[in-house]
Amino acid sequence: MKISQKQRAKNREAIILATVEMVSEKGLKSATMYGIAKAAGMSGATIYNYFPTKESILYAYYEDRFAATAQTLMRMEDLDELSLQEHLQALFEELLTDFLEDREFLQATFRTVFFSMPPNHKNLQPIQELFFDCVRGTFQAAVERGELEEQVFQELVVRLYWDYFMGVVVYWMKDTSEQFSNTSILIDKTMALGCATLKAGVVNKAFDICTFLFRNHVLAHLGSPNIGLEMLNVVKESFMGEHHARSDS
Repeated sequence: MKISQKQRAKNREAIILATVEMVSEKGLKSATMYGIAKAAGMSGATIYNYFPTKESILYAYYEDRFAATAQTLMRMEDLDELSLQEHLQALFEELLTDFLEDREFLQATFRTVFFSMPPNHKNLQPIQELFFDCVRGTFQAAVERGELEEQVFQELVVRLYWDYFMGVVVYWMKDTSEQFSNTSILIDKTMALGCATLKAGVVNKAFDICTFLFRNHVLAHLGSPNIGLEMLNVVKESFMGEHHARSDS
């Protein structure tokens, strides 16, 4: 029997919520597809029409949370008035706020989802792209305001912020301070340092220095200066085009 898209979305959400509750109460290993289906009010066979495995439900949860955060930020009226640091902190704080209600679920699943070996690139990519898009938008807004220069290795910096956020979440899950004040202090201080580094153009200046040294010392030993310039372009494009290369693979 065919069901509407609205009902299908409700069923999908019911499965995810049932998984969160079961994993939070019994642990990840004790949560089975049959048990999740029963808790969600459907048959054991029906759940497979939505998710092929228990792990795929975990990835769906995180993708939904990141998507919800992106939508919340887009609806903020004063978003364009925020500085680079304020914008990035708003992203981090909104994600942690969305995670707060399900903190026990995160403690049981976060490492499995984001630090699995080997990593599940197919399921991780949609989650990462939601985060990357938010950070790219933050950088672009800062560039348009004149607060930040165009970053030579922007894609590399964007991915570093992903690793940074992963570390923040791991710290937050272990934070026992009142209202997670230690996590707030950590974000405030490290974010200030990172944004100051970007606004000072340290990455761009380092690249300029390397380019100068390369041209004046390495190219002097090459037969044609065009060879060296081509090598520089390859190095730069390998970083700038990393995102596109991974998307096509």
